[in-house]
Amino acid sequence: MEEEKYCPNCGRYVGSLEVCPYCGTKIPKHTSYYYAKYGSLTFAVFGIIFLLLFAQSTPVQYVHIGDIGPTYNYATIMIKGVVTTAPSLVLKSDGSQALYINVDDGTGAMAVHAYNPVTGRLAHKNKIPGYGEFVVITGEVYFRGSNRYMIINDPAQITIKKADAVKMNVTSIESIQYPDGNYMRVEVLGHIIDSKKTFSGAYLLKFSDGSGTIPVFVPTYIVHFYGFDPENYSGKTVELCGALQWYGSSMSGEWEIVPSSIDDFKVIK
Repeated sequence: MEEEKYCPNCGRYVGSLEVCPYCGTKIPKHTSYYYAKYGSLTFAVFGIIFLLLFAQSTPVQYVHIGDIGPTYNYATIMIKGVVTTAPSLVLKSDGSQALYINVDDGTGAMAVHAYNPVTGRLAHKNKIPGYGEFVVITGEVYFRGSNRYMIINDPAQITIKKADAVKMNVTSIESIQYPDGNYMRVEVLGHIIDSKKTFSGAYLLKFSDGSGTIPVFVPTYIVHFYGFDPENYSGKTVELCGALQWYGSSMSGEWEIVPSSIDDFKVIK
């Protein structure tokens, strides 16, 4: 290899250079040099391909929310839990949208965010989880100071398990002690007798079945994505489904029904 360190034309020292910087002559190399040079490159390329395939085949880690600390920043993980509030849809002045979902698994709570166009795809696939529903969510964790949250980028990252509804009347619902009825999914047959639209675009309804009247909260995402309008149900008998949520203090509150989708309103006659 010693002859390769000097230019065969001008005789000056060129080290490992492939072209002499003094006279421009190409420096001949042993075959082993090219094997080492291009073999290393090929090995590196195949190594990267292998790592990508391995990463795609490795299952996402399931983590209890209470165990998620700063070391999980930017990590893609899976969480499971109950949606503890109705998902909040924020419509911004520039036309963008943000959907916020709160999930609790008993060890802690986690905020889950989705932004447009993902919000629209979630609505199209009926993948916006309702209040009280059990969800399995995969997403990327972010820490911003003391705040932590997860971002989802595809409807496939959410699996929703909806409980069967229990047929009840308003009087029976009112007899349930707080907090025993939290998240309980019920079905009531009756009429919408009053409605009020909130500043955020949600609706507050009064629903009566003859045995009593109960408030109903229709979240903004149902109004915005599915076109809910109480006028469409005026004077009609409606089969209403939704999860029970306690509104007010533990001593002086009342149950309200929170539907999870437009499908929770079915006209009977």
